[in-house]
Amino acid sequence: MSVTIDEVKKLAKLSRLEFTDAELSQFLSEFEAILKQVDDINKVDVSGVDLKEETIEADTQLRADTIVTGLAVDEVIKNAPESEDGAFVVPLTVLED
Repeated sequence: MSVTIDEVKKLAKLSRLEFTDAELSQFLSEFEAILKQVDDINKVDVSGVDLKEETIEADTQLRADTIVTGLAVDEVIKNAPESEDGAFVVPLTVLED
């Protein structure tokens, strides 16, 4: 599979990144190399491999599921720079139109 410079530019635009023409050319060759590696992996014959036999049984030690009491609201917000009605007050980060 080949990648065009226009596709690299589109990817950069979607990522909100700006690159020079030299950087775009470098990315183009890197993307093509990655896609060649993926294509090589896809060519490997795995038809005789039973994936169930290749897995490792993990002996995961889980802790007991116990109920613990949480902190009271007053305790949680006591060190907050600003709070109101039991909630943290934070600056507005999204502008409305």
